[in-house]
Amino acid sequence: MPENKILLVDDEEVILSTIVDILRSWSVKNDIEILTAQSGEKALELLEREHTNIGLIVSDSRMPGMKGSDFLLEVKKRHPDIISILLTGYSDTEDIMKAIKAGIFSYILKPWDNYYLITEIEKALEVYRIRNENKKYMQMIKEQLLWAGELQKNLLKIELPHSEKVVFSVTYRPLPQINCGGDYYDIINLGDEKYFTLIGDVSGHGIKAAFITSILKSIIYSEYVKKHRESGITPSHFLTWLNEKVCHELKRFPDILISFSAGILDLVKYNFTFSNAGHMPI
Repeated sequence: MPENKILLVDDEEVILSTIVDILRSWSVKNDIEILTAQSGEKALELLEREHTNIGLIVSDSRMPGMKGSDFLLEVKKRHPDIISILLTGYSDTEDIMKAIKAGIFSYILKPWDNYYLITEIEKALEVYRIRNENKKYMQMIKEQLLWAGELQKNLLKIELPHSEKVVFSVTYRPLPQINCGGDYYDIINLGDEKYFTLIGDVSGHGIKAAFITSILKSIIYSEYVKKHRESGITPSHFLTWLNEKVCHELKRFPDILISFSAGILDLVKYNFTFSNAGHMPI
């Protein structure tokens, strides 16, 4: 692992040496370097230089100056990703509560069992590894959602028609933590002051829904509007066509639901004719 160091903190040098000896063969086998510090203050100084490489801290509870629980609270504040284990020979409720507040992975009573100590360290490092991987995966997903959101925004971008009789505007706000979704919208100028308005929604959020709206965008104009604008477009005929098209193209995805409404705004006759498939236009 890239974060391959453990920090041991104890004011007694003999305790540090003992733990280092216990962990020696295990650390060599697992390619883990062991660092030591004899006080919380010195450990914090070391962490400023090495915190990106340290995955675990094993700290004594009672030390002169900064107590182990106060040290671990400070570590949590400065370096929240680092896992911590508390060593204690006392049942001091206040210190243990502070350590719990600091989010310790476990606390081990002195005198400890060597096998148990190594097992707890291994479990803590495994938790650290999993958290680190999850953090990387979440960052990757966040970047992909951001990319998908920008792509969807560009694909859905429309040139709003200009009319002396009405002002057209569009506002699209995807969920900020997802950046993309299943919302669909379009306004198509059919000529003679007639405008074809489309509003839809694909169930769910994220890349899957955004991808389907992109498919809809690519087929609605090229496969329907261009073929029927001369003969005349009606909202009901369009929705019938869209339903058949979607059921055929997405038949392998029965969990996908799409609601839609289509309307014709006629500014010569001053009327608005619409049909809806589970999505009211206003």
